[in-house]
Amino acid sequence: MTAIDPSLPGVPGGFSPLPTPPGFARHCGGFYLHDELPVLGVRIGEHLLNSVRIVHGGFLATLADSAFGVVFRRAYDLEFPPITVSLGLDYLGAVREGEWLEAHVEILKFGGSLANAECRLKVGDRTVLRASGIFTLWKGPRTDQR
Repeated sequence: MTAIDPSLPGVPGGFSPLPTPPGFARHCGGFYLHDELPVLGVRIGEHLLNSVRIVHGGFLATLADSAFGVVFRRAYDLEFPPITVSLGLDYLGAVREGEWLEAHVEILKFGGSLANAECRLKVGDRTVLRASGIFTLWKGPRTDQR
């Protein structure tokens, strides 16, 4: 299921902005979380492009990894997003400036010491990245991130 026509400007209905945490994620642009579905979205800006004017693969990996954390955190009311143990990625297509990109997450297993999930990054009905991940819960003390 796709939540928006990717050629339309702006942010589609049903999505709310996520607060930008300090650190690395601040450089990735604004993420939006669907109010009901396990979907994270972003409008692609020029700052996310590589030298051939398509979205940098590192950003696509970051979006998938971030989507896993956000969806797990909301689904299980976690204080911290889970820590990535393993992240597998298959790049399937290019993403261009101005497109609305969505990360659709499916949690496969949550419990015990590890959790598993899959994610598909999509522009409209076109899948541009497939990701699978293994995660564990943060067991350390709360730290000041500033």
